[in-house]
Amino acid sequence: MGPSDGVAWLIVGLLFAAAAVGVYVLTGSVLSALFVGVLVALVATGVVAML
Repeated sequence: MGPSDGVAWLIVGLLFAAAAVGVYVLTGSVLSALFVGVLVALVATGVVAML
């Protein structure tokens, strides 16, 4: 996954945003939201890289 893979980075970014906002809405904690968002982004990056 390189810098020119715009669609892949868009997918990862959208998954990060959706996870972070969802956790923030449910818990009200910014740190938990960022932690879960980063975790989801790392997993999504690995999955997209394997495709």
